[in-house]
Amino acid sequence: MKNILDRYFNVQSEDELVARKGRLFNFIVLVTSVAVLLTLFKDIVFGPTVPEYLALEILSLIIFGVLYWYTRRGHRWPPQVFLTFMALLMPYAFRQDFQNPKVLALAAPVVMVPLVASSRLCIPVAAAEVVMLYVISFASDYPSPDPIAVIVLGVLGMVSWLSSSIIENALREAQHHARTLAETNRELQASRALLEDYTRELERRADYLETSAEVSRSATSILDTEQLIQQTVELIRERFGLYYVGLFLLDATGQWAVLRAGTGEAGRAMLARGHRLKVGEGMIGWCIANAQARIALDASEDMVRVAPPELSETRSEAALPLRSRGRVIGALTIQSDQPGVFDQNVVVVLQTMADQVAVAIDNARLFAEAQEALEATRRAYGELSREAWAELLHAQPDLAYRSDERGVTKAESIWRPEMERALQEGRTITLDGDQSRSQDGGTDTEAKRPLAVPIKVRGHVIGVLDTYKPDHAGEWTPEEVSLLETLADQLGMALESARLLDETRRHATRDQMLADITARVRASMNPETILRTAVRELGLALGADRASVHLNVGRGLGTSAPQDQDSEQ
Repeated sequence: MKNILDRYFNVQSEDELVARKGRLFNFIVLVTSVAVLLTLFKDIVFGPTVPEYLALEILSLIIFGVLYWYTRRGHRWPPQVFLTFMALLMPYAFRQDFQNPKVLALAAPVVMVPLVASSRLCIPVAAAEVVMLYVISFASDYPSPDPIAVIVLGVLGMVSWLSSSIIENALREAQHHARTLAETNRELQASRALLEDYTRELERRADYLETSAEVSRSATSILDTEQLIQQTVELIRERFGLYYVGLFLLDATGQWAVLRAGTGEAGRAMLARGHRLKVGEGMIGWCIANAQARIALDASEDMVRVAPPELSETRSEAALPLRSRGRVIGALTIQSDQPGVFDQNVVVVLQTMADQVAVAIDNARLFAEAQEALEATRRAYGELSREAWAELLHAQPDLAYRSDERGVTKAESIWRPEMERALQEGRTITLDGDQSRSQDGGTDTEAKRPLAVPIKVRGHVIGVLDTYKPDHAGEWTPEEVSLLETLADQLGMALESARLLDETRRHATRDQMLADITARVRASMNPETILRTAVRELGLALGADRASVHLNVGRGLGTSAPQDQDSEQ
């Protein structure tokens, strides 16, 4: 039904009030046209046939059709023409009997004014009908109109005008509020859409920041360079949902960027063939040379980009320099199979992450170098310590002590089997009673449980802590073994400290002796006195029976007549 009404009564107008009155006007015109058509049919078929009425009825149908046609197209003048026609037609219809109460039917056009046209026409239409009544009455010598009917028409026109004006004003105000509300709603919708876009952008940036922080945490927790590089690219590709991630580092010459890690089959293939780029060439070489990121929203349009055959599905790419401590150590390439992925906000986050990864790589390098240097120092110092202990033990081969019921005494140079094993194997050796008797040849009448713990200094065994307990006391417990091993470690540290202290004292004594001799020698300006002082001090310092100094002037200066000057004590 609604589709039928829209089809036959709809008016093409943007003004809702005009469109509404136009639809109502079309309905009134159609109803009126049907009424006139029926009247015309009645007059023709049943009579009486009055040519004047027939012509008026046919003219009405033509006028109503034209008005209906133009109203459908959004014109505003058809209702005014219709009302004018009705205002003229109705008085003419009652021209012969103005005293008949039916003349009040003249109020119909006045009542229709607010429905189909502007309320301002209410009074003019009523006035036109009254004037038309008097004109017809005067021109045709008909009786004058009933004053009551005239007054009713005037009052009706005034009331219609006032009421319809109030209604129209309220309706237009409501329409204005509706349009304002609609505009506000549109603005709110636009603001909401903008806010949703902004929220999505913030969420995306928050995800990027969170992922960047996670990558940075993982990177800073790894100290092995190769593991750090490979795990970083895999983590970036997985967390950011990228097509490919590769990491390049500068070689020793600083002229080439060498691929050190890549994701997927493409990364393995390029690593296998030793993929590298010259600094200044391609997006990687360009970002290293310029120390700034380079973005290709459409990879096919970047004039600098060098596309390897393994990465044929790349649609957008970003090359980010790896900057650490004011220098560029390489670059990170991140690629997507979707165009326009890396906008400026994303690149800022990714560049921050790349800088953190670069610092982690640099720190891992420095840590590895420090570890190598420390290990070399340890090896060197351990070797020096081993040689020093070898000299000390060679000078004092019987450096051994034992503790028993008689107290602490010098130990005999006896190395029991468990001691030999501990010395050779560098680990704790325990034996039960049967093993002890078998190794002793059965000479021990009392079964013992020996325990030998090696004494180590910087990884080298310098002695053995040997002890035992009776067989009936049970096996050595892990707590007892751990206690003795700790004691042996502390003993080794104490022995090394004592050795270093003794060595430091000897060096200090030697340095002091050299300083004293040098001071006494320099106390005189006479060469002979200097020589005598040097010989005497050396003899005293070294406890030597004989000391001498020889000066061979001739040989030293290349002359042919040697002149020897000796000083002896």
